[in-house]
Amino acid sequence: MDQIGNLELSWAQGYSGGKANYIDKDVICYLCGHNIKFVAEDGAETVFNFPGEGVGPFAAHSLSRCFAVAEQCLNPKIYVFVYPTFRKLSILENGAKLEYSQLFFSSSDFLCSLSGIPEFELTLWNFQNGSKLCTFALSRENIPTSLSFNPGNWRQLCVTTEKTISMLTIEQSDKYYVMQPSVVQFGKFNWPYNRRVRLPPTDPDIEEEDERDREIPTRASTRMTRYTVDVPKAAKAGLVGEMAEQLDDIQDQTDRVKPVSQIWTPIGDLYIGCKGGQLIKVDGETHKAQVIYYPPKVPDTPGSRMSSAGIQRESMVDMKQPVEDVSDMLLEGSVNCIGLHKRGLYCAGTDGTVRLVDVKSSDVNIIEKCHIGVPVTSMAFSPSYRHLVLGSSHGTLHLYEPGAPDSLKLLKDLHHGLFVGISCLPGNEHCVTAREGGELQVWSIDKGHLVSSYNVGVPVFSIACSPMLHVCALGTAGGFIYYLDLTNVEEPRLIQGVKVYEGPVMQLVYQDEGRYLLSASEEGHIFIIDGRATENFKPLAHTETCMEDAKGEIQAVTTYTDAKNTMSVVVTHNTSGNKRMGANCLTTFEVSDDVMRDLRYNCNSLKYDFKDKSIKKVSVKLAVPSYGAAISEGNTMFTMAQNNKAVQQHTLPRLEELPKDLRKFRLEPVSEFQGHQLPGGRVLLSPHHKWLATYGADGSVLLRTIGQMDKTVCITPHDYRIGGVKCMAFGEDSQNIFTTGYDGVLTCYSWNPPLTGRSYTPTGSGKAKSAIEAARAKKSRLMTSQKEENEHLANMADWTPEDIMRPSSDKIPPMSREEKEKVKRDEALERDEIYKTPTPVPEPDATWLQVQELESFKEEDKQYADVKKNLRVSIRDMRRTLQSMLKNNETLPEIEQLNRHEFDLDIEEQLRLQAEADQEVERVREEIEFENLAKMYLREMIKRECWDDMVVKGRAVQAFNSNLEVSNFPMRERLPETVKLIEKVTKRRQVEIAEAKALDDRHIPMPKRKDDELGEGEDDEGREQPSTTGSLVADTIGAQYGGGSELFYSQFELHSREQKINQIVLLEDAIYRIKQVFNKDFDELFIKKEQEIGKIKEKNKRIRKIIADLDLAEEVIEPSMGVAEKPETLLTVEDDEVKVERYYTPEQRKAIEKKEKEEEERRARERGDNQRERALNQMMGGVLEIKKEDELKKDVPKPAFMTQKDENDWSEEEQKLAKDYEKKVKDLQEEREKYRKQLETELRKNQSLIQEGMAGFDEMLNTVFMKKIKVMMVIYQEELKILRLRYSLLVEEELETRESELNRLVEHKKHLKTLATQAVMETRKNVDNYREQYDILLAEDKVMDKAFKREFNDVSAVQQDQLYRLFKRRPRALKITRGEGDNITLPNPFADRPSTARQNAQSKAYMDQAMDDLDKQSNCPEGVEPQVWERLCMYRRQKVENENLLKLRAHILAEMQQFQQKRQEEDDQLKNDIDSIGEQLNKLRDDRTRFNLNLEVQLLLKQGQVEVDAGSFIHDYKDSALIHRNVVEDLNGTIKQLGESKIASMVESKDFRKGIIQLEWEHKKMLMVIEDLQNKMKDVQFMKVTREIQLFLNSPDYEGRKSEEVGKLELTILQQKRIHEKTLDDKNKSLRDLERTIKQKENDNEQLLKELEDLNVSVHERRHIEQVNADRRSDAGSEKRYQEIVQRRKLVDLAKAQAQEVAVLRAEVERLRMRTFPALVQVEH
Repeated sequence: MDQIGNLELSWAQGYSGGKANYIDKDVICYLCGHNIKFVAEDGAETVFNFPGEGVGPFAAHSLSRCFAVAEQCLNPKIYVFVYPTFRKLSILENGAKLEYSQLFFSSSDFLCSLSGIPEFELTLWNFQNGSKLCTFALSRENIPTSLSFNPGNWRQLCVTTEKTISMLTIEQSDKYYVMQPSVVQFGKFNWPYNRRVRLPPTDPDIEEEDERDREIPTRASTRMTRYTVDVPKAAKAGLVGEMAEQLDDIQDQTDRVKPVSQIWTPIGDLYIGCKGGQLIKVDGETHKAQVIYYPPKVPDTPGSRMSSAGIQRESMVDMKQPVEDVSDMLLEGSVNCIGLHKRGLYCAGTDGTVRLVDVKSSDVNIIEKCHIGVPVTSMAFSPSYRHLVLGSSHGTLHLYEPGAPDSLKLLKDLHHGLFVGISCLPGNEHCVTAREGGELQVWSIDKGHLVSSYNVGVPVFSIACSPMLHVCALGTAGGFIYYLDLTNVEEPRLIQGVKVYEGPVMQLVYQDEGRYLLSASEEGHIFIIDGRATENFKPLAHTETCMEDAKGEIQAVTTYTDAKNTMSVVVTHNTSGNKRMGANCLTTFEVSDDVMRDLRYNCNSLKYDFKDKSIKKVSVKLAVPSYGAAISEGNTMFTMAQNNKAVQQHTLPRLEELPKDLRKFRLEPVSEFQGHQLPGGRVLLSPHHKWLATYGADGSVLLRTIGQMDKTVCITPHDYRIGGVKCMAFGEDSQNIFTTGYDGVLTCYSWNPPLTGRSYTPTGSGKAKSAIEAARAKKSRLMTSQKEENEHLANMADWTPEDIMRPSSDKIPPMSREEKEKVKRDEALERDEIYKTPTPVPEPDATWLQVQELESFKEEDKQYADVKKNLRVSIRDMRRTLQSMLKNNETLPEIEQLNRHEFDLDIEEQLRLQAEADQEVERVREEIEFENLAKMYLREMIKRECWDDMVVKGRAVQAFNSNLEVSNFPMRERLPETVKLIEKVTKRRQVEIAEAKALDDRHIPMPKRKDDELGEGEDDEGREQPSTTGSLVADTIGAQYGGGSELFYSQFELHSREQKINQIVLLEDAIYRIKQVFNKDFDELFIKKEQEIGKIKEKNKRIRKIIADLDLAEEVIEPSMGVAEKPETLLTVEDDEVKVERYYTPEQRKAIEKKEKEEEERRARERGDNQRERALNQMMGGVLEIKKEDELKKDVPKPAFMTQKDENDWSEEEQKLAKDYEKKVKDLQEEREKYRKQLETELRKNQSLIQEGMAGFDEMLNTVFMKKIKVMMVIYQEELKILRLRYSLLVEEELETRESELNRLVEHKKHLKTLATQAVMETRKNVDNYREQYDILLAEDKVMDKAFKREFNDVSAVQQDQLYRLFKRRPRALKITRGEGDNITLPNPFADRPSTARQNAQSKAYMDQAMDDLDKQSNCPEGVEPQVWERLCMYRRQKVENENLLKLRAHILAEMQQFQQKRQEEDDQLKNDIDSIGEQLNKLRDDRTRFNLNLEVQLLLKQGQVEVDAGSFIHDYKDSALIHRNVVEDLNGTIKQLGESKIASMVESKDFRKGIIQLEWEHKKMLMVIEDLQNKMKDVQFMKVTREIQLFLNSPDYEGRKSEEVGKLELTILQQKRIHEKTLDDKNKSLRDLERTIKQKENDNEQLLKELEDLNVSVHERRHIEQVNADRRSDAGSEKRYQEIVQRRKLVDLAKAQAQEVAVLRAEVERLRMRTFPALVQVEH
């Protein structure tokens, strides 16, 4: 294939919103995939194919007309090219290892690059000579968001990230460059560069802490002292190094501004745009920054919901104010792109509006705006600043002229979205692409211009153009295939839409001659559609993969038509479910003309599904999974292997060659050839089936001929990092290749394009001709049919999909077909009729496949109509029988009735429902079991943690007669490590004590302080004071509760870390022992309560017996242990605690029934003949012991005669027996009463004993409770001491961390100091060397001046003087002013401040021209020979060059000296930093020593001895002192004496003051009485005597008169009600009449309005005529009539005013007439 020729880039199209810059006065350039696109303002386009490996960042230099592009590979290079020749200017190497992230030019000869991972370095280049000048490492934490040079000073750069703004200054010492950073300051403090300065918050109302406070945190040792230790936050967190520096940023939760864009001003200031819409201004000299604009908050933004739903209500005045337009504000994303113009600051962003902001005034105002409608991602001014180019991520480029809001011009609109496919129209003039959003675009093949576009309005997934017609088929997401007529490519139109199947249309392939269109669905169906317009693009038939396990996602469809017009189709699909694995199955079939002629025969049904035998369908599995497929002649198929990425050639098997068992058969490749580097891709054959193209994710396209597969031609149109090549297409004559990628770029490659000057090789010429001839033959073959189809195509009407695909939402959705059928079926059942299913009708949006299925159903209905009818009749009879059975069942007794479900004939449905119910029950049971299992696990975890691991279980003891409760201390078992640690500390402490004792025995003096001499816990007199916070010795309170030990350190001895740790261990052991001692007392108390409860229960047995004997209703006190006392009861659940019925399994139920049966049998056996009970009943009455109370319960038997005879009939013997009976009864009653009193006494005694026992136990419990309070006090105090010790250890750790950090900083500064010292020495050496060279040059210049006379000694003295004056003559220096050239009219803000390179070039050109003017012969003095003049000119030029060189060297020397001075200042600053850190270290060491020596002692003071006011939580003793109590008592005595004397004087003053106040009160009282009497007198005088009052005074029967009037009024009211009702009826009647009249009038008005319209027309016509003739007529009479009308109007107004005045006067007269009430004259007094 490489013998044919060269495949060169012809054109490329695509823009994704990247950086677009001017490279010439009217030429814009931007990245277009792997290329650079150049677009002129008039529309001319040029494309440059970048020769490097991958395309990285891109930058353009409009002044030098060059551009730079970085590679995207390992060790990338930067190429600088000159426009428009594309000459390679330089190659910049060794600036990055992996990638470049940004490139940007200065206004002069410098380029700056930013490398990515892993360096993140800024590199400064001189792109003219390709030299690398210097580098600067940026922070790796934040990626830079914007970088730029100062256009007026190339030595200044600005780098912004989301968290920082940094200014870089390039300093130069001859050929040595260095970048020096400086931090941008916010606020009034200047921080060094290494100080992290936070950006301001997004909300201006947030009050932020002072920047200085972030580095001055202090930690007081406690609240008991004023001594503090300076410890930064990082030291508190234990961080050292880089993490310590980042702590503030990590803890900062404030939303801060995020810089995204920047622009310099001519004076060196900087404007920075932020993501949230804020604007920041940075002073270029002081590097001070401030936010000059904040966008309005969300509730204040017009149109926001929060503003309309706010809490505060707006006033009516506020509501009437007009709402401000959003375009007049800078909102979030509005300043993502900014540019400076003479008129102000232009801003644009995601809101799609360009605004001109006036930043010169104090307030930021919008003075110009232009709405674009698309988000702006790039903005750049032309070199003349007369035009502004705006780029959008939607693929558009706009031109805008500043100052003219209506000048917006669309330069380029390529739309946005990924390409889904590309295809060529017949004629080889246009190609068609489709994007995901439904945008169809037509491109010209020769120039690549966008001819037209059409949006179908739905997502598109595939595209195919017919080889026969100018028709394009689009596959959409809803299963529709849209057909667009492209006969007129400038006006595409939608002519047809067919919904073939459900789901997206992912594959569309035309047959070679365009007769058929093939499509594949997600279910594995392959549809064949007629591709001719005369057949209305009707779907013909379909087939599917025949093997069930072979169905899967279809990945490729390819066709080949042989000479017999038989179409072979190959379909590859993936059944593994993993798309990346490629296709593992293949299906092939053939479609001939014979098959298509008789579809009914070759299809299985009316669904038009092909018979496998008719189309010879074969489905096999591939031995190697592959991507793509292309079939050629000879049943040869090409694919791309998934495992080795090679191109494989297969020979498709015929049906007769396949084995019977296809499951084990695998299609093996015949041969393999070189493929791509990455898996994935597609295979494509050229239209003449001689060339094979493969493309894939590696971004390359490989072309080869079928005959020579090993020779390839490779092009790389797209980048593999973005996804590579997405789709590809050949031109009709195979001379053009089109590719689209995931980067949204469309490229066209051509064989030997004319502009390259290359031609075909002899071999290539023949192959190219064969491809062209094949295209011509195909065109001639299709010409006749194409003509007919195009004519039919032109007559087809436009097709609109709105009616089908976009149903209106306001209409009520109709009932579905199933719902309608259900309603009709229910109605038929109610009428007991035979229901016949209606013939199905396809839905409006039904697919072709669904329509064919319905047609098949209709055919079946016709075929089996009689059978269905008989079945319906049988079903109706069965229904009637069942209904009669149900009615009979309802009449039967309840016991004989059957359940409803027993009449169900559908046993399968019953079983299904039962299975579903069982399944649901099983699911619920499983969920419950899982929940129970989780709860059981949680219970076990809690039980193990809080119960099993406890040596002493937590429990409480409650009082009997109160709510008092005492709990013990739950205790865990000590760990072996803890026990070993205690033993270790104990032994160590014993050794220390023995050592101290031995030293005391040897009388070795030990230094003691005054506090130690007194001893811990002793006062001045030597008495021991109880203190739990001191050493727990035997005499302290802690020792009284079991916490005593002789091993404790004195609080004045805890200096070292080891001592504090040992003290903590000993204190924890003491606390443990105290808890153990208390727990022992608690256990005794618990046992005591158990014994007391046992005694009470014994007494309660007797009490219950007595209560039962006495038949009393008293309650028995039954104390018991509660849950708190026996918490183990919580771990077991009793049956009575469960409130729901217990569930038993069938096995458990059987066991319970068996147990109950056995118990019943046992009871039956016991109820049988029991000899023992029978003998006891017969011999002893059923009891073994006779009790007294049982005998007393027995009554005396009454003689029988007393009931049978009357008392008068008794005999003497019977009377005697009766007296004996009465005596026995009396004795029995006395005995019973005596026994009752005895039982009552015993009852009260037992109850009192129980109460006394309970009261005694409560007293014991109260004692233990008070003891626990003291124990807890002791424990808390010891824990407080432990916390203080741990706090001191923490402070020590923080001090150590801080010391480590300072030591690290010292080492770092020393390292920098070493480098700075070396830099100073090297710089000084360079300056000295350069000064020597400068001095030599200066001496040479002076020598040259002195040697002038010696050089011109051959002329006379006069001429020599003239020549010397001419020798000293110099041209004037060039002054670049604003008025020079065209800069007056240019809107360029930097016009009066050109770049340094431009100034140097202008100065050099001006100097050369001036020297040429001086060297002219006309300036030669008279008498000077020409050779002398020429020698003077040469000598003068040499002198001028030396002077210029001397000035340059002097300037360089000054820069080098300044550079040296700055390096020296840096060295001095580092020295000062090291000294400062050293001072901090010394101070830290002093603080650490003071902290270890200045110990805190915890004392126990009695209440009343603390005279400090309590704080919010605890006392603050920082400003307190500990003094002796005698001082306080003496002072209190003096205060008491002075207070008593003061109180005596105050009492005396109070009594005197009391008398004065009493007199004042009486005086005020009398004044108020006088005022009250005067008011009453006035009320009496001014009281009006009305008629009512007169009547009341004169009438004797006033009440009767009032009642009579009330009666009359009531009658009047009743009469008025009747009149009112009558009047209301009349009014209603009148109202109805008026309504009818109104309706009539409305009708009349409508008629009059119609007439009025006609009259208005006539009036307007007449008025128009009158206006035309107005000038011809005299208007003298009109003025007079006008005056009369005005006069009449004035008279009418006057009459109305007089009428109103008369009415007012009448009302006043009436008011005066009605005044009949008398008035009393006020009495003067």
